[in-house]
Amino acid sequence: MTDELATPPKDSRRGIQSVEIGFQLINALAAARGKLPLKTLAERAGMSPSKAHLYLVSFLRLGIVAQDRVTSRYGLGPAALQLGISAINQMDVIDVAREHLPGLLEQIDTSVSLAVWGNRGPTIVFRLDSELPLPLSVRVGYVLPLMTTGTGRTFMAHLPEREWASIAAVEENTRPGLLKAARADLDHIREVGIAITQNQTHAGFFGAASPIFDSDNTICAAATAMGLSHTANLGESGPIAQAVRATAALISRDLGARHS
Repeated sequence: MTDELATPPKDSRRGIQSVEIGFQLINALAAARGKLPLKTLAERAGMSPSKAHLYLVSFLRLGIVAQDRVTSRYGLGPAALQLGISAINQMDVIDVAREHLPGLLEQIDTSVSLAVWGNRGPTIVFRLDSELPLPLSVRVGYVLPLMTTGTGRTFMAHLPEREWASIAAVEENTRPGLLKAARADLDHIREVGIAITQNQTHAGFFGAASPIFDSDNTICAAATAMGLSHTANLGESGPIAQAVRATAALISRDLGARHS
């Protein structure tokens, strides 16, 4: 999964220029953290509002873009969501994870998920629920906080800092001192192969995440167990941590990762 949507690089092949121009609007919406007014959207796409409006009319008809009836602001529509889900579903790591995560769920009886790195941070792309409750916000498509979740810290530990620095800076502005604390934990996370957080993003809940590596031994996803803190043994050598690490290792093995 790429970190951001991007206009295909220019080459010598013939294409339809208007499609490439119109995609700049989609790219701008994908990068935005909320719906945008026409003027702002046009500016970010590098075109005039009148020109942007013509493209948006077509995108609205196709469902790629949706317009808020109250504010008239634009956001990605249901067709864009379906395209994104379809692209995600074609990723090999999800196919492999679907084979192993049900076994993890049976072992530990907490909800389990798979997250990949997206342009806004760690994003849940697959989830299996136990009978125990989870925060309603934690669903497929949810972008997890970077520094207050086990999943986020797992990506921090295994990605180059340039990949996550800007996201960490935003969170640091909200909670000064958080970045220093997270950085101090990264070496340990790499050493033990698990990142565990409690009561950080959601009071009373924990997350325990382990990295999944591809054939280049590069992190491509994270397997995470999520559940109620007071019912769980959250030691780094406890049953939950062991099961999550083992499952992540199995998925990595099937993706062709080499043992270090």
